[in-house]
Amino acid sequence: MPRIPASVFEGLFVRGLQADAALLRELETLGYDSRKPELDYPITLWQRAVALARRERYAELGDEDAYRRLGRQSVLGFAQTLVGRMTAVALPLIGPAQTLERVPRYLAMMGRSDLDVSMSPEGERGRRISMSDRFNRPELMAGGLEAMLELANARPRITVEERSSEGYRLLVRW
Repeated sequence: MPRIPASVFEGLFVRGLQADAALLRELETLGYDSRKPELDYPITLWQRAVALARRERYAELGDEDAYRRLGRQSVLGFAQTLVGRMTAVALPLIGPAQTLERVPRYLAMMGRSDLDVSMSPEGERGRRISMSDRFNRPELMAGGLEAMLELANARPRITVEERSSEGYRLLVRW
């Protein structure tokens, strides 16, 4: 079972969403205490925490938009953590294509070395990405990739092409 580093929780909840006291208390009830973070957490706790954030912060949105926004906030917040800053600084230098090529490495840094990622080119400025992710909604990943590509100075358009209980396929264009 995958484990998610504390820096990923910090990225979404502390830095990305800037959780208020009420949300932080609810997260504590689930098992994440931002004042005393553990090294990492079970992915099932991540799932419950993200679902809680979806209900608390984006209740007015449909699931697809809400999870896409959470994915964006997760990456933008992670880019403000110590670990994330080291990665984010390189993105504008390497550009969107190389950023996408490094997605498996970035996911491993975020505790997801369990994912099988396959990528195929779709023209000069596009990629089809398939992921064997049973734990997250594809919109969460799509939002995260959008934020990463924006940090790499691109203007992405990401479509969820296929989804199943075993994973999903995204079409990424910039």
